Amino acid sequence: MASVRARLGTALAVAVAATLLPAVSLAPASATTAGDGGGSTIVTTTTISTTTISATTTSTATLASATTTTLVAPSLTYALPYSRTGYVSITDAALASPTVRGKAVIDTARRFKGVPYVAGGTSPATGFDCSGYTRYVFSRLHLYLPRVSRDQYSYSIHITRAQAVPGDLVFFYSSSGRIYHAAIYAGNGYIWHSPYPGQRVKLEKIWSSRVKFARARV
Repeated sequence: MASVRARLGTALAVAVAATLLPAVSLAPASATTAGDGGGSTIVTTTTISTTTISATTTSTATLASATTTTLVAPSLTYALPYSRTGYVSITDAALASPTVRGKAVIDTARRFKGVPYVAGGTSPATGFDCSGYTRYVFSRLHLYLPRVSRDQYSYSIHITRAQAVPGDLVFFYSSSGRIYHAAIYAGNGYIWHSPYPGQRVKLEKIWSSRVKFARARV
C-alpha cells in the first residue's frame, strides 16, 4: 500500500513540473538572466520607445514704437509786396531775427533808390528827408520809428559797430554829440540814405567816424 502511494506522489510531481516548464521557456526574448551563484533570477526589461517632439518656440520681437520728436525750425521767410509802397509779408520768426529782418529791410530800402530829398518828406510820392526815409522803410515791415533822427536813436536799441548787421540803423552826430542824420546800414561800411537837398536816395559809403549804431525795436 505504501509503495503505491509513493509511486502516485512521484508521478504527480513529474506532471506538475512538466506543466510549469513551458511557462519558463516562454520568457520574453528581452529577458536578461543574471546569476548570483545561488540560483536564477528572471529580470524582465521593458523597452520604452520615446518619441521626442521638438517644439519650436517662436520668439516674437517686441517692436517698441519710438516717438520721434521732430523739431521744426521756425520759418524765416519774407516776401516783398508787388508795389514798393505795400507792406512786407514776414513771419514772426523772421522778424525776430536781426539778420533775416535786416535783409528784408535792405530789400525794401533799395526799392526807393532815386527818390529825391525833400525837407520834411515822409513818402516816396513827395520825397524823403533822412529820418522820413528810415521811418518809411521800417514801417513797411510794421516796425515803428519816431519821426526825427535824434528820437529814432533814443528809441532804438543801441549796439556797437561790431554788432551791426545790414538792416540796422546808423546815426551821424556832430562834435557836440547832437544826432543830425539817420541812415540804414547796408554792410561793409555802406549805408542807404536820403542825403540832403539836391540829392536822391542812394547807397553810399560812410564818410565819417562820428557814427552810432542802433537796432529797431520789434
